[in-house]
Amino acid sequence: MTEAGAAALPRAVTDLVPQGLLDHLFRHVPAPGHVTGPEWVTTVPRLVRELCDAWALVVTGPASHGYAALVLPVDGPEGPAVLKVAWPHPEARDEHRTLGVWGGHGAVRLLAADPARWAVLLERLDPRDLNGPPVGVLESCEEIGRLARLLDRPAPPWTSLRASDHLATLVADVDAVRAGEHAGALPRRLLERGRALAQDLAAEPGVDARLVHGDLHQENVLWRPDPGEWVAIDPQAIAADLAWVVAPALWNRWPEAVAAHDTRLHLNLRLEVLCEAAGLDPDRARAFAEVRMLRNAIWDVQEQPADLETSLTRLVTIIKALQPA
Repeated sequence: MTEAGAAALPRAVTDLVPQGLLDHLFRHVPAPGHVTGPEWVTTVPRLVRELCDAWALVVTGPASHGYAALVLPVDGPEGPAVLKVAWPHPEARDEHRTLGVWGGHGAVRLLAADPARWAVLLERLDPRDLNGPPVGVLESCEEIGRLARLLDRPAPPWTSLRASDHLATLVADVDAVRAGEHAGALPRRLLERGRALAQDLAAEPGVDARLVHGDLHQENVLWRPDPGEWVAIDPQAIAADLAWVVAPALWNRWPEAVAAHDTRLHLNLRLEVLCEAAGLDPDRARAFAEVRMLRNAIWDVQEQPADLETSLTRLVTIIKALQPA
């Protein structure tokens, strides 16, 4: 965020919203039909006041944030809780419904929801996650696989994101990149293989069959002290094949992949441990993970972030590790 952008914000906003979230909101383009980050953030103090009044909440500490949401510790009628208010975006649309389907089994408990304000009230969990010691990286993948199996449900009709649509868009975006000014940003053979794979997967009859947490990585699993278990947070619900769940666990905890004696072997071992726990076919998981990594690479090429070279190197490394030797 620029200094001019920060100076233009009311004090009520800058006192409440962490700088990291402000930077994201000012940097990223909203999804079509959704409000911009700078426009939305000016409404946040009012939203928080209204939600606290409606749910009889008292804010008890400073805010934290996720990728696109403000998170506040609160006390309410049922005790300590967390108030989450999201910048409107497609991945957050079904969060309250998804958490309702899971009912606290393997996922954070939903206490209340206000979909019109893109807000949920959640149980308070411990802040520790699976993103580092004392949890080993393979243990983290095993836990993610266990949760994927536990959360597996048939995709409800209201699920707004679908893997088949996602894959069809990827095919179109690959074609656009190959024909555009950034045609050389990614290897041609990688694009051709990923495009064909996306087409094949999109045509399969069960590709939209299951309700899947689309962002089940190590930072999105927190500790529930009673009875003592790991649970998922921040669902990005998508109707997909359950193998869709694997990719984020490969992208995260990247320093350990780089430090491994053989990065390819390390990444495939992560995948196989996760698949064993989730009951998934590893080859099918590799296919879905490959197209998801290509999807991220295409987004980077389109958006041209400051860390483009580093990000593309990571993504291409993972894609090549997933392909047959």
